[in-house]
Amino acid sequence: MKGTTMTSNNALSQFADLSPEQRQLLFEKIRQKKLNSARRPVSSSTPGQTDPLQLSPHQQCLLSRIDGRSQSRLVELVFTGALSVTDLQDKMQQLQATYPMLSARFNPDSNRFTAGDGVSIESVQLGNISLADARDQIEEIRSQLQRRNSEHQALILMLVQQGSASHLFLACHPLLLDGYSLLRLGNQLLAMLFTPIDQIELPAQCTQEGFANWSSQVLDKPFLTKEWTRLAPKALQELESTALCYDGHTHTEQLDTEFLEAHLPSGQSAKQWLCDAINRCLHNWLAHQDITYWFSDPSLKDSAFENLLGFFPYYVPMQAQKFEGQVFNAANQFANLHTRFSPVSEQLAHHLCQSGAPVPLVHYHWFDVDGAEAPDLDVLAVRHCNAGLMLAPFEIHIIEQVQRIDLSIHYDAARMGRDQIQFLVRDLLALLKQDHQSDQAQRPSLSDQLRNIWKDLLQVTEIAPQKSFFELGGHSLQVTEMKFRIKQQLKLDIPISVLYELPTIEKLSSFILATHGNSLGWVPEGQTQNDEEEEGTL
Repeated sequence: MKGTTMTSNNALSQFADLSPEQRQLLFEKIRQKKLNSARRPVSSSTPGQTDPLQLSPHQQCLLSRIDGRSQSRLVELVFTGALSVTDLQDKMQQLQATYPMLSARFNPDSNRFTAGDGVSIESVQLGNISLADARDQIEEIRSQLQRRNSEHQALILMLVQQGSASHLFLACHPLLLDGYSLLRLGNQLLAMLFTPIDQIELPAQCTQEGFANWSSQVLDKPFLTKEWTRLAPKALQELESTALCYDGHTHTEQLDTEFLEAHLPSGQSAKQWLCDAINRCLHNWLAHQDITYWFSDPSLKDSAFENLLGFFPYYVPMQAQKFEGQVFNAANQFANLHTRFSPVSEQLAHHLCQSGAPVPLVHYHWFDVDGAEAPDLDVLAVRHCNAGLMLAPFEIHIIEQVQRIDLSIHYDAARMGRDQIQFLVRDLLALLKQDHQSDQAQRPSLSDQLRNIWKDLLQVTEIAPQKSFFELGGHSLQVTEMKFRIKQQLKLDIPISVLYELPTIEKLSSFILATHGNSLGWVPEGQTQNDEEEEGTL
């Protein structure tokens, strides 16, 4: 039959009719469908299991590696506002009823968490003493809380009142909550105390038990195991077990108002500006290990799994309602504010908890301090005092205060020297002090950078507007190479399906600007970067 295209109804024949690019796109769509199916949370327990303190497989792995020497994770919130221990106890009881893990007790003999009587809350009045003596006493309290044994209660709260200012300390066993969750817990407690809340609702899949069941089922799925093997950096697949860090050292750096006013580029958020500088500092250092860095940006998807939170992202209820009288429902925010139900993230967390990380990894998050909606509360400062336990050589915790930005760098002195941390900080400050306006003017546009990658890859001198990569002679192997070069040169991990679906410079650059522009300092014409950013995202 001349002049007609023979296309069989048989599925195999239809597949044979597809071009290599169409086949690759089909495979990518099937993979994403399987990932979406695997991501669905499990809301019910495994038959016969009703333990609200049940641990996930990677939590159990890490717990078995701890020999009792771990310090407590510690955060501190300094604020003005009248607060009593009784009020604090009432709100904690409300949270404990919703999330029983908060009242757990750690039993070193059985090496497991058991049900406790409730969170231990203590109060200290410093009285009329000099500021110097008060600072010394508060520093001693910090030291004691870090080293406090968690056999009685895994979570301890201490309220220290010093004149008009109060210090709320939260110390917990390092496997009870991660640092970001502990900060959120303290922030939510203050919000609950100074803002009326009628009710807190927590979906079943957000509980520790629901998460543990989901995690165990996800890790058992052969498809996800294969995905991890395919996606994981080589260094993580070949590493041997490393020692845990129980006694991390801390380096703190403050970017005050004067520094921000002098160097923060106009029209750019402090978050974007600082994160871009951190990216640039770390990229060359870590790229030779096939790992860039890891941070707790909850909006990340599996295609960018190298940047997922890689340790133990425990869930606690999110910040209370934004509007007075609104019922707090974690289900409304859960999907956008946490990476827990990311299957590749679970594979990663499980692997790191089994083996640790001998190569330089960075765990950093951003925590915005905002007490504007509670008129009787003025949050003066928030500190991440101690990491408690680290799998990586160091962690960076970024806290944006009202008048400054604080960086707390916790590092393992046995694996990284103090000089290395100081060199890194100096490089970071030097980048922040650069004239970014002239840098932006001198930097090639995104389209030009993509065009240079294509020219080198395809060995062509010119690329006409709207010309397809495949029309210029590109093929599937070169698409894979293009993905690698974009990742190396632009620090972007673009899904290969996108490169097939958007085969022109114009379409691809528009996609990158829409999805990654803010994080890289690229902004489409006519847009600004002054939009409000969600707390907990980068």
